[in-house]
Amino acid sequence: MQKIFGVVIGIIGIAVVFIIFPMVMDSTHDIQTDRYVETKAAVATGAGETSAGVVLTYELYNNVNTSVISITSDEVTDVPVAGTWTQATKTLTVTGLAAEDSRTLTITYEHDALTGFTGMGAFAGIIPLLILVAIISVLVAGIWSSVKGRG
Repeated sequence: MQKIFGVVIGIIGIAVVFIIFPMVMDSTHDIQTDRYVETKAAVATGAGETSAGVVLTYELYNNVNTSVISITSDEVTDVPVAGTWTQATKTLTVTGLAAEDSRTLTITYEHDALTGFTGMGAFAGIIPLLILVAIISVLVAGIWSSVKGRG
């Protein structure tokens, strides 16, 4: 009876781990990044141009344009979308802008929050794996001891 109880508790423990693990991953991402809202005035497009380059204060997280959370414009005909990212100049190309117009863009993006802490970004990235391995090891050890120890 105790063997079955130990196995059932182990299975429930593993199920709880897989329910909680996505929250651990989200928390890790929150530790690694900071959101920054930047407003750029007088972003202009010329005749036939529907994109403009905007120099950001910080580099995008992981240097990918998917770190851009939102872009809004005070020009109602604009449908701004994050285009290409140039890391060397910290320039984000914003597409979907109305031609021959000037506008104020508000860009919300994520940047690396751990740049001042050497190696901390990499360590924070593996913390979820370490937690998962530790919890699964404890659960397996508990199941093993309940099956082997109670003959």
